[in-house]
Amino acid sequence: MSILQYIPYVLLFALATAIIYGWGLWRTQNQSRDLTAMLLAKGVSRVRKHLRRHGSMTRKELEAVVKGLSASQPFSSKRIGVTDPKQFLDSLLPYMCTQKLIEQRTEGSRIVYAYRK
Repeated sequence: MSILQYIPYVLLFALATAIIYGWGLWRTQNQSRDLTAMLLAKGVSRVRKHLRRHGSMTRKELEAVVKGLSASQPFSSKRIGVTDPKQFLDSLLPYMCTQKLIEQRTEGSRIVYAYRK
């Protein structure tokens, strides 16, 4: 057998290796952004579900809902979680109000958030 017969196999192996390496590099570079988006999506889902079941709630009550929330990508040991529920709600609640997922109301002297149908 001639060595020239093996050249296409070596080139295909090198191409497959380069593609896998490139995918891994891209995934590593975008991992923090993806994890943040996943955590935000889980927070939106959990808050909406809780408001739908329990009615309107104050910000203080919603802190207990998002406390301990975490997200991770499949096949990765990296995780992101909510360590400060107040700070997480500072970004989550205005986003949900502008997307018209929930509504902010004033009941007496307190501000409450309610599920928007």
